[in-house]
Order: sequence, then structure tokens, then C-alpha cells
Amino acid sequence: MKTLLTALLLTLSFHSQAALIKLESLHNSYQVGDTIELQLSVSNLSTTLGGFFSELSYASNSLSLLGWQFGNGFDDGFGSLQFADHDALAGLLALDEYADPFADEQLLAANQGTGFVLATLQFVALSAGDFWFSFNPDWSGALSFDNQFIAVSFSDLQLQVHPASTPVPAPATLSLLLAGLLFLSARKR
Repeated sequence: MKTLLTALLLTLSFHSQAALIKLESLHNSYQVGDTIELQLSVSNLSTTLGGFFSELSYASNSLSLLGWQFGNGFDDGFGSLQFADHDALAGLLALDEYADPFADEQLLAANQGTGFVLATLQFVALSAGDFWFSFNPDWSGALSFDNQFIAVSFSDLQLQVHPASTPVPAPATLSLLLAGLLFLSARKR
């Protein structure tokens, strides 16, 4: 019996699929007032995806969501099913996108490859500090094209926002030059 269970588990483990969903940023450090652009992407794909769903949390008192745009990995030319819900007070953004049930799987596979951008998000930094963008693993995941849940691991993102630098005024070159010349002429006398 043990041998049969072990063989069954090994067989199922070879058929399991896993992917990594992560947030990425071009920079890890920003200043107050900067626009922060993040990419929500999936990688390590071994099968064609049919959809994804995610819930992200962020510090709503320090970051303001400007907008988002879905990628094109679920579009075979006839569109995809996109859903979004944003709670600005709680700092929660839910994004879902699914391929059309009659989509061409070969076109989707070509669009997706082994990884692709699910969505692009834009935030503006309202205050300084270290901020986390976190996935809710209970409300985040992915489906294969044949509607099977795929094992997904998530990678959260931490960014630093620094206070806005105050510009140092450039000295008035002509005024300093004249003051220096007057000082030298007065000293010479």
C-alpha cells in the first residue's frame, strides 16, 4: 500500500504546475511626489494560463493609486474579461483577468511564453517612509487554460520614499562678481 501511495504522489508531483507572481519596480527608492510605476508579472510558466486573480494591499495614507492597465497575455485578438475593484480608504486593489472561454489557446501560449506582464500600476508617493505592496494569498492565484488551479508563489515588494529635496538656489553670479570687485577696489584704496 505504501508503494502504491508513493507512486501516486510521485506521478501527481510531476504533473503539478507552479508559477511566480511578483511586483517589480524600475527603482527601489523614490521621493515624495514621484510617480511610482509597478509591473505585476507572472513567470516560470509551464502551461498556458486562462486567468489570474489578485488582491494587493498598500499604505493608502502614504500612496495614492493613479491607475492601472491590464497586460495582453489573455487577449487572443478578441479581448479578455477584466475586472477590478479599488478601495482607496483601505488601500486594497483587486484585479482579475480571464481569457475568453473560446480563445485560441495557441495564440495565448504565444503571447504568454514562460512569463508576461499581468498589469501595470501607477501610484504617487504622498509621504516618506518604507512601504510594502503585499499580496493577499487567500485572494490571489492563477488558473490554467483548462480551468485548473495552479500552485502560485507570491513575491511582495518594498520601496523607500524619501522626503522631497529642496532645491538650493543658485547664487546670483553677477551680484557676487560685482560685490567682489567692489570689495577689491575698496581694499586697494
